[in-house]
Amino acid sequence: MDDMDRMTERRRDRRIPLGCKVGIKLKNVAAPIVGTCVELSVGGMTIRSAHVPCMDEIFEIAVLPPEPGGVYQPLHARVQVRRCHGLAQAGLYEMGVEIVEIIK
Repeated sequence: MDDMDRMTERRRDRRIPLGCKVGIKLKNVAAPIVGTCVELSVGGMTIRSAHVPCMDEIFEIAVLPPEPGGVYQPLHARVQVRRCHGLAQAGLYEMGVEIVEIIK
């Protein structure tokens, strides 16, 4: 299966709208960048943030549960950027990332 077939197959995955806060941990940057996980699927997610990633960049994220202090723990994962584009709001970008590894 080539890359386009995998991309098409992933786009068929069920997508769940979220709107949860996400922390983006970049190498050599002390504080995480805060963004929003706007959509989640089996193999990836859509994130909006001020971070402008490089194509295929890999970083760690923590998606916070919608209700702080609830029974759910944050989703910690290593992700790889598959697409990114600027949004109408200046300084805000939307990226599609593939989940490479669930950390916990």
